[in-house]
Amino acid sequence: MAALPYPQDLKSLTSLRFLAAFWVLLYHFKDHLGLGLGRIGLVADGYLGVDLFFTLSGFILAHVYLEAVSAGRFGYVGFLKNRIARVYPMHLAALVAMVLLYAGATALGAGVGSPEAFKLSDLPAHLLMIHAWGATPAVGWNFPSWSISAEWAAYLMFPLVAALVLNTKRAGLMLGVALALCAASFAALSNLHQVLPWVGRDFSQMTAQIGALRIMPSFLLGVALYNFGRTHAARAERAWPIVYLSTIWVVAVATLNLWEGLTWFGLAGLIYGLAETSRHQRDGAFAGKAFVFLGASSYALYMIHLPIDIVWFHALERFGITETSSTALRLGALAGVFVVCVAAAAIAYLWIEEPARNWIRKLDLPKLMPSPARQPSSAQSR
Repeated sequence: MAALPYPQDLKSLTSLRFLAAFWVLLYHFKDHLGLGLGRIGLVADGYLGVDLFFTLSGFILAHVYLEAVSAGRFGYVGFLKNRIARVYPMHLAALVAMVLLYAGATALGAGVGSPEAFKLSDLPAHLLMIHAWGATPAVGWNFPSWSISAEWAAYLMFPLVAALVLNTKRAGLMLGVALALCAASFAALSNLHQVLPWVGRDFSQMTAQIGALRIMPSFLLGVALYNFGRTHAARAERAWPIVYLSTIWVVAVATLNLWEGLTWFGLAGLIYGLAETSRHQRDGAFAGKAFVFLGASSYALYMIHLPIDIVWFHALERFGITETSSTALRLGALAGVFVVCVAAAAIAYLWIEEPARNWIRKLDLPKLMPSPARQPSSAQSR
């Protein structure tokens, strides 16, 4: 008997995107104000929130386009137009914000970081979204956007990834291979500098040099996971237990300081379990309007948090809020930056990201092949 199909709108996975972004922000803010957040395992592993995004991206794109690829109805030009509409407006807006911030700070004699991170010669690579392809020596300007460059590489490769997954007759085997590749790639990153010295040992240098390679195992995992899930439905009463057990797995790996490569098994289970809650219409709080909106605006949150980080924590220093301030004051200041980031992301999503995306999608571009019948919801077209 065929498995119950996934609904078009996987609200639980949209909401999960907010948690992934929040995890990354915790990681990026952990060293501010001397609160010692980096000693918390789950916070220290927050950079893996980016890999959760990569896997979610593969899963959602497979949800929208895999059937069209299988049926020979996939339109590559239309697909890339939708991808540009999805990621480029906020990427450009955040990049402009960083250029203006750096120019203003320089004019005022206030530093925002190393000049090497803000080289004009790196801007063309950022504008073309190739700055994680080895086109720049290290991350710069809007640092988190290296992952958008990596996403762009994965988008270009999507037809090949989809074909690979579809041509593997055993979906479970392909999923197992993808999980193994994720774990193996993580292990390889730790020692890659010994084989390829030019990639560097510093994480920021590695993401600039090989970010386009780092995404591929996670992206493949997302596509393979969807292909497995569409024919292997869990029973309705098991969906949330899968989510809970997967969450416990991720927290346990981080808390017990186990090898981070094991985290992928929990992340895969989390995505599969939440997708099953949507399949059986048991999303619970994850289907709430507020949570889904936070997920929809999570890309803006991820893209604009660096300029807010710089302005907020420099302002705190000017007002005398430092590592020597009371714990309550420092915790309040940290909570404040999250509130500001979420509010700014909501504004950016409603006033920049969504209008620009709709405008680009309406542009009349030549079609090489018909577009897929299934259309992504605005919240899930990452």
